[in-house]
Amino acid sequence: MPRIDDRISRLIVKTLEEGLSRLRGRPVRVRELRRAFARSSSTFHTERLRVLLDRDEKPLRVFLKDLHPEHQVTDARALHRLNRTAWRRELDVYRSILSRERFGTLDLYAYRWEPERGRCWLFLEDAGRTLLNDVLDLREWTDAARWAARFHAATRDPPANQTRFLPRWDLGRYRRCAEGVKQLLPTVEGPERAILGAGLDSLTARLGWLSRLPRCVIHGQLFGKNIMLRPRRARPRIAVIDWETAALGPRAFDIASICSGRWSAEERQALLVAYVEEYQAATGQVTDWDQFCQEVRAVGIHHALEWLVWWGPHRAVPRRLRRFQTFLRELEKRLTERPTPELAAARAVG
Repeated sequence: MPRIDDRISRLIVKTLEEGLSRLRGRPVRVRELRRAFARSSSTFHTERLRVLLDRDEKPLRVFLKDLHPEHQVTDARALHRLNRTAWRRELDVYRSILSRERFGTLDLYAYRWEPERGRCWLFLEDAGRTLLNDVLDLREWTDAARWAARFHAATRDPPANQTRFLPRWDLGRYRRCAEGVKQLLPTVEGPERAILGAGLDSLTARLGWLSRLPRCVIHGQLFGKNIMLRPRRARPRIAVIDWETAALGPRAFDIASICSGRWSAEERQALLVAYVEEYQAATGQVTDWDQFCQEVRAVGIHHALEWLVWWGPHRAVPRRLRRFQTFLRELEKRLTERPTPELAAARAVG
């Protein structure tokens, strides 16, 4: 385990004191700081902090996330190539769009942004250790689908000055994905190549249609591993994390992420219906069920293809090959799915 640097600890204390003083509108002093490296770190260097403040008896639990690319974990550094704008995106999302009061997202206690000194720190509320990905209860997942609907409804047509730092999912993005698939195709054979080719045909046929879908703020990778569940006594329970992939794009991308993976047709229906119910309640707009399912299927195909292009060149490493195969199965499922009588019955929602 890396040695904890006392000089860094002093700077952490200073940063927290400045940030918490702004939030609370009065001077705040840290009288004790305990640091522990987070074992869950997968991409960015993270720590869990236990902070005792001058007037508080109960410690403040803080999650420190270091977004500087040079401090990523070794395996992630080999895969991720982030430009400076992308480093800062998560901080800008927290400062410009998110709030616990409105969306239940993590409190941003403080930050220090000095990339030239190797310091790109976010100090966030520590929501615990339970990821939605580790929970089998479908009710928790339908709650996440409803959260996504409320978030999308609230971020339709946001002010330009609030979101100008976000990338737009446009025709160029879809074309780049198609080009990536074309380059990947010669490296695969047999059934895998047939599935990949069918996915490319489907994407190419819908490039213009995808680029014309209405946009809102999306998370971009709303999988269960990016959704925390606070302890049951805490409210709100859902806390969506890891916003460095946020963008302006079609709402269906986030719900397609939630619905990906192990779900049966009936369970997936429950997730989609929960989303539609909540979106209609939030906007007062009736959703065309057939159109919505068409969007989810189309963006699900694109979603799987993007991940296949990402993992395809790294298939020599067994764990990366498994991820490639996971998204190949997801692509095959999206290509072969058809509306069922049970899904058609959901037209009555709303």
